[in-house]
Amino acid sequence: MQRTGKKNDPRYRVVVTESRNPRDGKVIDILGYLNPKREGDWKLDLERYEYWLSRGAQPTHRVRALAKLARKQTRTQPTT
Repeated sequence: MQRTGKKNDPRYRVVVTESRNPRDGKVIDILGYLNPKREGDWKLDLERYEYWLSRGAQPTHRVRALAKLARKQTRTQPTT
């Protein structure tokens, strides 16, 4: 996760990066975002997430939890 936002107002981007890069360093792909100060203000592109997992990416615990929540939300949405 890459921190963005202002001082005392953090926001995070869910990103794909090399493990050797610093937290806010070079990014390969942006998968979504998270605003921890506003509950429910987040987004994760599950297709890209699954693609990078198939390529060997290792998600952090927080990103893994977001993906689990995103899958749960897509299953509970009614189809019309």
